[in-house]
Amino acid sequence: MVLDEGFRSHSWFQRLFYSVRFKITLAAVLVVGVALFVASQILFGTLRSQLQNLVVNQTRTQESAIAALVNSGSITNPLPLPRSDVSVQVLDRQNNVVASTANIAGQLSLLSSFNSPKSTVSFVSNAKRFALSDPDEADRRAVLVSTVVGSGRGINLSVDSQPVGPTLRLNGSTGTGFSGTSVSSATGKSVIKHYHSVFRVVALASLATVDQSSVTVVRVIAIVFPLLLAVLAFLVIFLTARALKPVERINREVASITGSNLHNRISVPPSKDEISELAVTMNQMLERLDSSAERSKRFIADASHELRSPLSVIQTELEVGLLHPDGTDWQQTAADALEESRRMQRIVEDLLILARADSGKVLVHTLLPVDLDEIVLAEAARIRLSGVLSVDTKAVSGGRVTGDPHYLLRVVRNLANNAARHARSKVTFVLFKSQGVVHLEIADDGRGIPPELREKIFERFTRLDEARSRDEGGSGLGLSIVRTIVEAHGGTVEVSDNPDSPSGARFIVRIPTV
Repeated sequence: MVLDEGFRSHSWFQRLFYSVRFKITLAAVLVVGVALFVASQILFGTLRSQLQNLVVNQTRTQESAIAALVNSGSITNPLPLPRSDVSVQVLDRQNNVVASTANIAGQLSLLSSFNSPKSTVSFVSNAKRFALSDPDEADRRAVLVSTVVGSGRGINLSVDSQPVGPTLRLNGSTGTGFSGTSVSSATGKSVIKHYHSVFRVVALASLATVDQSSVTVVRVIAIVFPLLLAVLAFLVIFLTARALKPVERINREVASITGSNLHNRISVPPSKDEISELAVTMNQMLERLDSSAERSKRFIADASHELRSPLSVIQTELEVGLLHPDGTDWQQTAADALEESRRMQRIVEDLLILARADSGKVLVHTLLPVDLDEIVLAEAARIRLSGVLSVDTKAVSGGRVTGDPHYLLRVVRNLANNAARHARSKVTFVLFKSQGVVHLEIADDGRGIPPELREKIFERFTRLDEARSRDEGGSGLGLSIVRTIVEAHGGTVEVSDNPDSPSGARFIVRIPTV
């Protein structure tokens, strides 16, 4: 009991976990989530690349402008750079700073050596030590663009700069490549230095703006991404719930149908979609089940009636014999009881054949070459012995099929007995082979069968009004067994009018030879 209550307490979770609604929502969220993640990564990478390329291009433009001035042979210090976010240095061969922009005035060389880096554009980390941006900015990376000017023998360069101290060496030379004269203007504030060297122009720009923009984009994606998935999950759950409402209603209606109300039907939604098709299919299935149940009820009732008749006859004769033992012909009573028991045995065997066919079991187990013409001629001779009917077998030719001899004999005998029962004076047998199929026709000159009853006679316990008596009409299972056996052999059976008689019926059986 405790286990049962525990299972019930978790059944709602199991129903949710295994529900179509949950599976559709999970699949939609996963697919869209992966798609959004890939799209966000592409967007983030593209945006970062574009911003970084923009900074590189701006830095390269400023560096090219200063390199052109150096190549012209005359520059000023600080360097005249319109953009304050780019820092530029001009270095001589000894990696000394010749001139720089005002934002990095007084700093040492941005390069560790004159010959590094080898590439024109490179990226450096820990850019905050260069003080390229505000102290509050996350200045961690920078782009460095450098160009060598005067490769080979070098060039002469004049640098017009502000004095860096009260003492200057005039008309001297240094070991750093500087040689020239310092000249003071009338105001005493301008100093001109002359250099002959190979120079390197280095431009450095912070990527803090790129990094900050990237962080902003990541934060926006981190907020918008879950919101989009949550909205998507809500919409999928809402739409799926609306779409599955008819299915839930169909489920409730089907659950309410039992064996006692198979006549009930499911209401079909007016949507004309797959759900309405499901409802139509369910109604068709219920129709088949209802028809099958009705046939089963009729079958049981008819079988009970047919089996009760011989039992009643046997019981009545024995009771009469016991009440009047001296006036009873016990030999005749035993013969009558034996005949009724045989009739009951035939009914039981017929019911077993039909039950095996209904259960889907293989009806025909023995497959042997069978000369159907021999069976037909033997049954025709049996009917001819009665001396009541004329039997025509002139159109019987050879016809060999592969099947069960016992069941094929049952087919011919049932059709022959049926024809003899309804014929007025003549029964005709026809047998021939054509295109791999053996055709068997058995016709009589009786009253015939109306077209509207030609399919009904193959149903179980179906007998025409003229043959309702127990002695004349049999059990009503003969033709049903004929169709069952013929179809088990891969053939067909049908009934039509007798073309050789103004009235009468003709049964046509077609069985493949292989």
